[in-house]
Amino acid sequence: MIIGTFFALHTTKNNLIEIETLREREHYESVLNSILIKLETITVYTETTGIYDITQESFDEFSEKSDFTGIGFVSFSIAPDGIMAFYYSEEYDDDLVGLDLVNDERDYVREAVAYAIENDVVVINGPYELLHGGEGIVFRRAIYDDEGDFIGIINLVVNSAMLNSFFMQDGSSVVDVGIYTTDDTMIFGSLPYSADIFLLEKMDIDNVDWRIGIQVAPDFTKRFTIYDIILISISTVLYGIGIFLGTQFYFKNKSLLINQYNLIRFDNLTSLPNRRQLEEDVNRLITTNQSFYLGFGDLDNFKMMNDILGHSVGDEYLKLIAARFMKLTNDKLSVYRWGGDEFIFIVQCIDKEEAIECFNRIYANLEMPVKVRNVEYGISLSTGIVQYPRHGITMDDLIKRADIVMYDVKSHNKENFNFFENRYLDSLQREVDFENRVNQFELDQYQVYLQPIVDVANNEVFGFEGLTRLIDATGKPLNTIDVIKVLERQGRIPELDKHVFDTICVYSRRLKELFGKDYHFSFNVSPVTLSEDFVEYLARRVQEENLRPNQFMFEIIETIGFKDINESVHLLKRLRDIGFLIAMDDFGMGYSSLSYIAKLPLSVIKIDRYFINNYYDNEFDRLLIFAIKDLSKSLKLEIVVEGIETTRQLDFIRKLGAHYYQGYIHSKPMNFEKLVEKLNQGFE
Repeated sequence: MIIGTFFALHTTKNNLIEIETLREREHYESVLNSILIKLETITVYTETTGIYDITQESFDEFSEKSDFTGIGFVSFSIAPDGIMAFYYSEEYDDDLVGLDLVNDERDYVREAVAYAIENDVVVINGPYELLHGGEGIVFRRAIYDDEGDFIGIINLVVNSAMLNSFFMQDGSSVVDVGIYTTDDTMIFGSLPYSADIFLLEKMDIDNVDWRIGIQVAPDFTKRFTIYDIILISISTVLYGIGIFLGTQFYFKNKSLLINQYNLIRFDNLTSLPNRRQLEEDVNRLITTNQSFYLGFGDLDNFKMMNDILGHSVGDEYLKLIAARFMKLTNDKLSVYRWGGDEFIFIVQCIDKEEAIECFNRIYANLEMPVKVRNVEYGISLSTGIVQYPRHGITMDDLIKRADIVMYDVKSHNKENFNFFENRYLDSLQREVDFENRVNQFELDQYQVYLQPIVDVANNEVFGFEGLTRLIDATGKPLNTIDVIKVLERQGRIPELDKHVFDTICVYSRRLKELFGKDYHFSFNVSPVTLSEDFVEYLARRVQEENLRPNQFMFEIIETIGFKDINESVHLLKRLRDIGFLIAMDDFGMGYSSLSYIAKLPLSVIKIDRYFINNYYDNEFDRLLIFAIKDLSKSLKLEIVVEGIETTRQLDFIRKLGAHYYQGYIHSKPMNFEKLVEKLNQGFE
């Protein structure tokens, strides 16, 4: 028993040394890779802009936006034709601009530059004394044109002492580590070079010829010798108890631990790895600088099937498709559920043809329909594919670009996949530029325009719909739908919805003061906003402003739907119980089933302008309008018709029995000052 304890103790010791050796090695390599990633960021900027098209303004803008903290940053420069033209540093002036690196008087600089140009690799120099003072490490990369000719070089300089502190900040008490040049000079770490170092081998970093040495720390060895004596003395008594308790704990908690692990890293419905596991796996590949392809796939027409047939059928459909994906996974291919009907595919390879073969196998596996409750359903998947690091150096960048390609595939050629191409860069840049424009505005700069809601019977203004408008410095409005998409993506849409409601409350009080009438107000609420917090906020605000909740109607959009219909119904019922009215906007444009509509606590159905524009020439649209009328009558709902522009349309909805309308025949949306003027004039 004593001997067993002794060997168990030393097995633990050896395991601990092995774990710490691996951890320290990964830590040192991770620190170096973080610098290489920054170098890749500069490379992407240079290649995207074009080295001869870089201006001082664009260079400065990129420099200020880029985060170079955490790597001991000193400076970086871009040298077209080898001559430093652009230089950025947080400490020094750009007095090195104009320095000819190709013909530099320092031998080690010329040799490093020449090697980088001739071999198309990252070259790391140092540590050596910098011209500005202090010691530094220089990371260099050459840039080439489309024909493979050298056109410039990038230099990224980091401080040696600071870099060494990053290496040491995760220091181990078990092992000591050193980094050595080819001539056995220690440049980083705390372990001087010695011929009897426990582990000495080349670092697993491309183009770096440094070696890493690892040795068991002397203090750790001494501590373990003491532990040997103490633990062997008491092991006889505790060994049996420990084995018994450990065995009991293991068998009682094994399933619990496994379930906990699965809940954290695997999707509950499909059992595929989830978003958290994807982030870990992708970041590991990026940190180790392994090339891979990322595919963002979205099932076509899944929402329609899910809404018409029900969530239980949709869930079973997703599980069967996920099971097919799992059968295809191997060392090269991993499949993750991103959310809803979206999946991420990671293919670990460099060659594009190999990636194409992999995705062809995926699509071939989807050709046979799946059977759910004895009914066969076809599978249609649209996928956009990007490559790391060519199309992005972070997971967010890669997914964003893949998403652009996926939507292009979905709109032009469903049931297919495509790779990111340069033609998508314009679209991506426009999206980035537009988001930057939106970010320039503060919340109080968002205006709320009002469009009258008119009583069909007497043509009097019943209320107003609040419509968000963002006006730029030239007086031109930004596209509202695109603005909403930006805010939803940034998680800021609840702030806007609260701002719109607060503004409408102000308008309600002012109109009451001016005209002595309690007008009704409606506005759209994003499904992202709908929450317990939002409901409580609305209830508190109407109480603070001494307003009646039934003056306000919240419009939900049928075509958007809800992530969790049961939770959404619960929240909408709470709003109704407080006194607010609920309207279904754009009714008829989505795929909602009757059971879906019947669940919602609606007061109003709004018929979309599309059907009014087409009712005269399109019999189907005309019949659908009458069906909506019958549905609203059976559910005791009022009807608001949007987009009324002609007297013929107005006569039609009057005969239909609609209660209210909106449209240009009465008035366009306008700001509050213009609305007050129109109300004073009687909308003549």
